[in-house]
Amino acid sequence: MVRIRRFGVVKTATVAAVLYFAATLILVVLFALIVLVAGTGTISTPTTPGAPTFSASAGAGAILVGGLIIAIVYAIFGWIVTAIACALYNVVAGFVGGVEIELETVVPPPSVPTWTPPTAPPASPAPPREGDGIQS
Repeated sequence: MVRIRRFGVVKTATVAAVLYFAATLILVVLFALIVLVAGTGTISTPTTPGAPTFSASAGAGAILVGGLIIAIVYAIFGWIVTAIACALYNVVAGFVGGVEIELETVVPPPSVPTWTPPTAPPASPAPPREGDGIQS
């Protein structure tokens, strides 16, 4: 058994914040692509003269900018919440001993030998022929 006695608060919170940021950005890009693709098939005409029209690229751009801001805010709050959770865990683990994990050592499979192309056998001298000047 292995026991997690404490977490490094800053390191763990930083890893969590980066994961939150990356996950949010992936979703934001997907939503922007959906808006971009869905918006190309529609024609937008203003109902009142002088009203702005909607373009798919503007909608996708707005989602990307807004999503970037949301991803940054989400990462900041994720860092704060994870830091608080790690600090609380460290306090509680001091009383109860922490979380126990059972680890198993796994032997990697044997490596497969690499294939090498066959080489031609060394050239052997040709057998003597009659009249080659070899006397017996």
